[in-house]
Amino acid sequence: MNGSVLLLNSIRDDFPATQDFIYMDVANQGLISRTTRRSFEEHLNNRLHGVNDEVGQLADIEKTRARFAQFIGADKDEIAITKNASEGINIIANAIEWRAGDSVVLCPQLEHANNILPWLQVKALHNVELKVVEPTNGAIPVDAIVDAVDSSTRVVALSTATMVPGFRTVTQPIAEVCRRHGTFLLADGTQSVGILHTDVDRLGVDGLAVSTVKGLMGLYGSGFLYCRREWADQLNPAYLARFSVDLGNAPESAPILNAAKLRAGAPRFDIGHYNFPGMIAAHASLGQLLEIGTEAIDKHVTSLATRLASGLLQVGLPVCGGPPGKHTGSIVALGDMAALGGAQQVAAYIPSLHSHLAKNKVLASTRRGLLRFSLHVYNTEEEVNQVVDVVNNWSKSFTPHN
Repeated sequence: MNGSVLLLNSIRDDFPATQDFIYMDVANQGLISRTTRRSFEEHLNNRLHGVNDEVGQLADIEKTRARFAQFIGADKDEIAITKNASEGINIIANAIEWRAGDSVVLCPQLEHANNILPWLQVKALHNVELKVVEPTNGAIPVDAIVDAVDSSTRVVALSTATMVPGFRTVTQPIAEVCRRHGTFLLADGTQSVGILHTDVDRLGVDGLAVSTVKGLMGLYGSGFLYCRREWADQLNPAYLARFSVDLGNAPESAPILNAAKLRAGAPRFDIGHYNFPGMIAAHASLGQLLEIGTEAIDKHVTSLATRLASGLLQVGLPVCGGPPGKHTGSIVALGDMAALGGAQQVAAYIPSLHSHLAKNKVLASTRRGLLRFSLHVYNTEEEVNQVVDVVNNWSKSFTPHN
């Protein structure tokens, strides 16, 4: 048994919530570990007792920045520290010098509102065209996006894995057409990073916005923005604060009387002071994930999702995407995908099954008319089998008129 397998078998003990529930709601909020909880106790104790170690705290930020860069195969100066993925998306949307006639390509039916609203704002402020593409069998439509990109396209916005139905996105063909046209490929990685192996060069993205609260097993109010160095040095932040600029050896509080030099790369997007507990927590959780290895985690979680989807299909339920395949990641959704666009009412069995699962201490969630199970490193085959049994028992008693 290799080291990754041993760690996968033992890490569950570090997540006490797994003793209380079968937790399959990572796409809503991930669990944190005891290790992560302990990591910021010293910081909180220092605050409690009036100890202000700002130099040490800023050093911790840079350690976390470097660790996240390692985690996704980037360089440290390609990472900005943010509050969440929403802020990262807005940072890029407002750093581009828009021109009338520019366009943005996106698939709103499969995106979170926070990867739609910034582009509506850009459209309103800069007379930019939104080229809306429709899903292909519940997936980000690669061919339609490739066809929509032309010389006017400044940004393609998509998710590396959608929040629902949760399929992996094939990014490489989109990245290739974006490179040809000088288009910025911006991805929301919140539903994949930390769970599915992520290498930004392999994905071909120019930007990747992430919150730490889901797959990265961290806290609310902290996140990261990857921006490819070549792009970052061309972009001008909409907002500036002390940590956006390079003052050389001048102290943090030095007066700034003239235009300051922007920091090189993505750190120019750092705004104001940092969420120190959130970044300390992220450093700890990233360490746990790196110790196991992101490829091993991806393999483990995808195997569980495959097992769950197959079991639910055997019960006779409509699993989005049908039998598991290349689209399968860490999320398994049930329901009619026509509900994604509001084309029909939510089927009666969705709330019924959701309630039954909760009564049996299985935590999942509903989104856009679908029932969503989302998995992580601490889930097990035994749990998947138990969930299939719970669903099977429900199916024997449920009728549409109950």
